[in-house]
Amino acid sequence: MQFAKHAELQRALADAAPDIVAPPLMLTAAVPQPAEQIADANLNIVRHKDSGCIQFVFPVQRTQLMAAVGHGNWIVQAALRVKERVTQQMIETIEAHNKPEGLLSLRHGWRQPATAAELAASRGRKVLLFVHGVFSSIEGAFADLDADGTMQQLLARYDGQVYGYDHWTIAKTPQQNALDLLSHLPVDAGWDVDIVCHSRGGLTVRSLLSAAPHAEDAVLGAIAAQRVERIAKVGKVFFVAAANQGSPLASPDDIKNFLNTTAMLASFSGGMALDLVIGLARMMVSLGFSRPSVEALATSSALIGQLNGSETLLTSASIYYARADFDFGKSALERTGALINRMLLETDNDVVVPYTSVLLPEAQPADERMLSFGTPQQKQSEVWHTEFFKQAPMRDFLKRAVLP
Repeated sequence: MQFAKHAELQRALADAAPDIVAPPLMLTAAVPQPAEQIADANLNIVRHKDSGCIQFVFPVQRTQLMAAVGHGNWIVQAALRVKERVTQQMIETIEAHNKPEGLLSLRHGWRQPATAAELAASRGRKVLLFVHGVFSSIEGAFADLDADGTMQQLLARYDGQVYGYDHWTIAKTPQQNALDLLSHLPVDAGWDVDIVCHSRGGLTVRSLLSAAPHAEDAVLGAIAAQRVERIAKVGKVFFVAAANQGSPLASPDDIKNFLNTTAMLASFSGGMALDLVIGLARMMVSLGFSRPSVEALATSSALIGQLNGSETLLTSASIYYARADFDFGKSALERTGALINRMLLETDNDVVVPYTSVLLPEAQPADERMLSFGTPQQKQSEVWHTEFFKQAPMRDFLKRAVLP
C-alpha cells in the first residue's frame, strides 16, 4: 500500500511540476522547503514525517504551516504557485492517469474491460453492477470483496454477469457518469440489474434510475430516454456510505476541509487515489474553489434537490443501506496527525458523509435492510468512509441479500 501511495504522490507532483516554486523538485525531500518558497506559494503539499499523511495548506493557513514545519512534524513536499490555466483537457488527463473509463467484466479480475461479445451475451440476463465513489475506482472501492471468497460467490450467483463501472469523478458530474454508463450497454441490453454503490456512486445510481423527464436538467432527461430497453428491471440496490443527501464538506465554504479530509483518507486507503485528490486541490485553487462534479455532492446541491423531487425506479422494498457513525478521537485516523479539525462535521458522520444523509428522504428501512457501524448513542472508531468492505459484517450483509 505505501509503495502505491508513494507512486501516486510522485505522479501528482510530476503533473504539478510547472507550478512548483523554484524547481527542480525533490520528490523524496527529507527536509522542509525554504521559508521563502512557502511564502510565495498559494498551495503547499505537506507530508507528516511519521505517518506519511498528506495535507494541503492554503495561504490563509500559512502561519499554521510555518509552526508545524518549525516543530519538525511536517515536510513540505511541494510549494506551488498554481496558475490560472487549468482546462477540461488537463482535468481529464489527470483522471486518465488513474484509470480509463469503461465497464469492467469482474469475472476476469478488477481491471479487465468488458468486451462487446460479453455485453452482447448479457442481454436479458440477471446482472450485478458495482459503481464506485469519488476519487476511487472499482478495484479501489471493492477489492476487499475478494476476502473470504465473497466475490467468487457473487460471480457464481450471477453466472459470471458481474460488472463494474470505472468512471471519472472530478472531470464529470454524476449525471454525466450515468449517461456514459448507459452508452456502454447494447441498446437492447434489457438488464435485470442489482446494484452496489459506494459514496458519490449513490448520486450516479440515483441519476441512472431517475424516471421522470427533467426539463431543468437536460442530462437527467437524456438518461431517462437512453435507459429504455437498456435496463429492463431494477432489483436490489445497496447504498454503502452513499452521499444520497450529500455532505456539508462539499459546500464551497468547506471545500478546503473536504480536500484535507480526502487527502488524509487517500494517504492510507486504496479506496481513494491520492493523485486525484492533489489534482483536485490544484484545480480548486486555479478555478476559485468551484467544480460542478464536487458541488453536486453538497447537501443543498441542485442535483440532490432534483433527485429528491422526482420519480424513480427505486422502491423502498428493494433498497439496502450501510452507514457508520465514527468517533475520530483515539482512532487510527487521529494518529495520522492530520491538520483537520476533528469536529469538521457537527452531526454524526463517517468522516465524509453524515449518518442520516445515507438514507433517501423519508426512508424507514426494515432492520434486515440496514447495516449500521455505530450509532449516535454508541459511536465506534474502526469503520470510516473508505473501510466498509473490509468488514466481514458488510460482506455478510451483501451475501445474505443476494445469495440463494
